[in-house]
Amino acid sequence: LLAWCVGTGCYLVLSWWLAVEFDAARTRARAQAQDQSGKILFFLLLLVVLASIAAIVMMLHSVKGLSTVQRTAHLVLAMTALACSWLLMHTIFAFRYAHRYYQELLEPGPNGGGLEFPGQQDPDYFDFLYCAYVVGMTSQVSDVQVTSREMRRLTLVHSVTAFAFNMVVLALSINVIAGALQ
Repeated sequence: LLAWCVGTGCYLVLSWWLAVEFDAARTRARAQAQDQSGKILFFLLLLVVLASIAAIVMMLHSVKGLSTVQRTAHLVLAMTALACSWLLMHTIFAFRYAHRYYQELLEPGPNGGGLEFPGQQDPDYFDFLYCAYVVGMTSQVSDVQVTSREMRRLTLVHSVTAFAFNMVVLALSINVIAGALQ
């Protein structure tokens, strides 16, 4: 799990660096340059996030019989890995939203990019991060409107996945608290 936290941390730092550095034009160029194999990477990354949750669950079940210091270290590592997985999942979805949005702009149709952001500016990565994290925390969109079937499907997958993930976090938290009280 320590390697997972370090690797995820590096990915998140680099991803958020892109969000800071890229304006809307650079976001569009990068998102449109990504090929469809991005779908494979997208699903692989989500699979890895799910595998990390399984590893966290196994780790939490193995803390019985450890000293207080070891148990605390295991719990801190498990919670850090859980936070990294949560951040990674929504960051992955943000990049997927950006890719899908700018691909839909290339396709003829009435829906534009599939998302309608408030204001007149073209969206950059921060706009997609905002959208993804709102869906991840609330399982709904806020002021961003979903205008295409493809984007509704992606948003549905994201909201259901986020809801399930949040329920796992709640269950793990209850389990950890109950274990600490014993």
